[in-house]
Amino acid sequence: MEYIKQLLLSCLLNIVQKLTPEGGAAVTELLEEEKFSVELVVQCIRASDVPQTHHHALLLLGAAAAIYPDKVLHNIMPIFTFMGANILRLDDAYSFRVIEQTLTMVIPALIQAHQLSEGGSSPSLVAAVTRIVHVFVDALPHVPEHRRLPVLHQLVQTLSPAPFLWILMLLLFKIHATSTAASEKEAALEKDVDFWISLCCQFDVGDQLTSLINILDFLLQLPEDKDDAAVKRSAGRRGATKKAEEKEVQELIFSVETQSSKELRHFKFLCVSFMAQLLNSNAFIAKVADGGEAEDESLQPLQQKLLEDILRYVHSVAHCVEKNADKPTAKFWRVLLNKAYDVLDKVNSLLPADTFIAVMRGLMSNRLPSVRRKAMELLNNKLQHRAQWDEQQVNLLLQLIDDLLCIVGKSPVVQQQREEVQQQEQPEQEQAINRQTALFSLKLLCRSFGSGHQEAFSPVLQRAVALVEEPAEEKNVTGSAMLLIAEAVSTLKTLAIPQLPRLMPAVLLALSDRKQLLTNEILLLSAVTALQRITETLPHFISPYLQDTTTQVCRLTRLVESSSSSSSSSCSSSSAGAQLSSRLSSLRTTLSTKLPPRVLLPTLTRCYSSMVTDRQGQLGALLSVLQEHIAHMEQEQLSLHQSELTSFFLSALDFRAQHCRGDLQKTSEVEGRVIDCLVAMVLKLSEVTFRPLFFKLLDWSKTGSKERLLTFFRLSDVLAEKLKGLFVLFAGNLVKPVSDLLTLTNCSKTSEPLFTSLSEQKVCVLLHFLLDCLYKICLYDTQRFLSRERADTLLQPLLDQLENGVGGQEASRLRLTQSLVPCVGQFSVALADDSLWKTLNYQILLKTRHTLPEVRFSSLLVLMELALKLKENYVSLLPETIPFLAELMEDECEEVEQQVQKVIQEMENILGEPLQSYF
Repeated sequence: MEYIKQLLLSCLLNIVQKLTPEGGAAVTELLEEEKFSVELVVQCIRASDVPQTHHHALLLLGAAAAIYPDKVLHNIMPIFTFMGANILRLDDAYSFRVIEQTLTMVIPALIQAHQLSEGGSSPSLVAAVTRIVHVFVDALPHVPEHRRLPVLHQLVQTLSPAPFLWILMLLLFKIHATSTAASEKEAALEKDVDFWISLCCQFDVGDQLTSLINILDFLLQLPEDKDDAAVKRSAGRRGATKKAEEKEVQELIFSVETQSSKELRHFKFLCVSFMAQLLNSNAFIAKVADGGEAEDESLQPLQQKLLEDILRYVHSVAHCVEKNADKPTAKFWRVLLNKAYDVLDKVNSLLPADTFIAVMRGLMSNRLPSVRRKAMELLNNKLQHRAQWDEQQVNLLLQLIDDLLCIVGKSPVVQQQREEVQQQEQPEQEQAINRQTALFSLKLLCRSFGSGHQEAFSPVLQRAVALVEEPAEEKNVTGSAMLLIAEAVSTLKTLAIPQLPRLMPAVLLALSDRKQLLTNEILLLSAVTALQRITETLPHFISPYLQDTTTQVCRLTRLVESSSSSSSSSCSSSSAGAQLSSRLSSLRTTLSTKLPPRVLLPTLTRCYSSMVTDRQGQLGALLSVLQEHIAHMEQEQLSLHQSELTSFFLSALDFRAQHCRGDLQKTSEVEGRVIDCLVAMVLKLSEVTFRPLFFKLLDWSKTGSKERLLTFFRLSDVLAEKLKGLFVLFAGNLVKPVSDLLTLTNCSKTSEPLFTSLSEQKVCVLLHFLLDCLYKICLYDTQRFLSRERADTLLQPLLDQLENGVGGQEASRLRLTQSLVPCVGQFSVALADDSLWKTLNYQILLKTRHTLPEVRFSSLLVLMELALKLKENYVSLLPETIPFLAELMEDECEEVEQQVQKVIQEMENILGEPLQSYF
């Protein structure tokens, strides 16, 4: 019976083939449609179990589809259902050939019947194709492995890969997500992914990109979770916005109602993960590399569309991450977002440079603000990590300037309309972020290509200046504009000069807004960066703004120092403060080193005059600029400006005398800065040029306020340390003043206060400077400075300081150990004369008989220091020393008695012989 069926079917097939020798001629006149029963052939397939009968029937139906497409299409699903259940499972070449012929004959008829007039695919066709593909996907586990790829390739090739490959891929993902057992998923996934990639790479790159675009569109239509599907359905019924056919296609591919929430999430993750793996696969990359320039150009619209869609999807997932941050699914959304970013990076990295630039330009005009912003971020990433660009690519990148300026805003009238459209589509905050991103893109372009294409960036600088000039501008945008200005000025150099009359006042005004600066560290940092670059690039053109610039730098330096000393500063603000401090330091160095003395010195003098009365805290920064400038000056320049500098220092050294308000610590800080500056100048002078300056300073200290004595001897102390032996050449002029002051400051010799206010505190400070200065003169003496005459002048006033109790007991003890004892010891070394040593020793011993135990104790400390310094030379002084020590061993003060024992022991160690026999 089966054989007879096969013969009949073969006869019918031959008849149909004879009637349509060309495979497409209409023969309905010879054989009426009603007389050809497709249902009977289908019934024959269903009723038979013999494969040969099935083959003959399918071949007949395939041939009949060309003549009577409608009749065959009415029975198409039973045909393919049967193929999935039977023929696909057979592993022989003939069966595969039958499947191939059936597909090539039936499917074109199906597509032609549902083709729209404009050439697109109707929703009913997509639904029909989805059902057919579903049959093949469901049957795939039963198909021999080596037949699976050819069968699916033939199916998609017949359907046309561009519009239908994505359906097959989504159905494969769904089967894996919903059917694979949990224990087998990890093992099966790698194998399945390899198969999916192999299948996709059977087709052209354009078809694959189209499929990825369709997959992303489908993912964007899916609800966030299963619970959201009901809400969407009710909204759809009320609005009737979705066609039934389109809804049917979505349900056929992945029915949210019948699948669980977990399966929905797994399906989404599979889709996005596969896209990343496909774009990173060697097979796909090889196909892209094999394409020529013509293919690259044809792929550009698809690449742009794919980037747009992945950006939209990233935006959608990012919204879900925020929305589900506190839910159990938070981890899933974060992982999915990372995978989406991975896809974005893979698409971006595959683009050739020329294509990348063109695609970015297209994306910058996209309707969605998030897409525009991400396009700029991708551009920024490429500019930061790619060093080499050929000239053609550079020209293409420079064409982006106008698009970026349009996003920045404040654009010319010709671009105003486009800007207004963009502003309507995005909220104010998002617009500000986009504008900042665009400014950063312009900054990177300027950094990369500005030096070779200066003219192209002149409009960029003008636009940035316009933003900074606008007082109502959003402050973060202003900060980004400042950074762009910094880059543009350093690149354009002299071409930026015409902008200075607008630029400098705007930047300085921004820096003067104290309220804004305290609340917006980024703006402050950006403004300082811009000012530093302008000063560094165009130092000879900022003279009209130099005083304001210097004033702001000093004010901000003081502000940063104050905030850094505050313990309440947070970690982030301290980091920003460190950056700001570094930039300000760089700016001060630029002012110090780039500007000529004829310009800078008068400015610093004016700034000092304005600050010294009510902004004394800022003087430190100002004087640091002067100090560095002096250190940087050439010898010829210093000689030329020495008179001007001397006048300034004589005025500045009077700070203590004229502007001290009782705060000795602050006064000391400012005075120390002035002295540091003066010392920097002195170190560059010769002996001939320093001598008149020193005498002028000495005369200055003898006139006017007594406060000048403090300043002068502090200066002398520092100079003695810096000049060492050279200072000894001038120290002879200090002997008499030092001797007199040691007497005037000794409360045991005079009761008249030396200073009008805070006299004891100031006397203590002055004594510290006098003794330290004398110590250093003696320390660095190589010229026999202490002649007999000078020694006689200094010796007694110096030793009388043992009796000086000014400042109280604690201050006296501190002065003794830190200053007086070392000074007398070094004084004895500088004497270098036996007779003078004897006089010194005897005068110290006389102090041991003082009525006050504090003086006797102090005398012993000085005596021990003398022995330490003279060492074996002290043996000659022992005979006159022993009686005094013997007296002190029976002193009524226990502390003095103990100290005598220590002195004797120390002398024994120094001299190397016992002294107890002398007592």
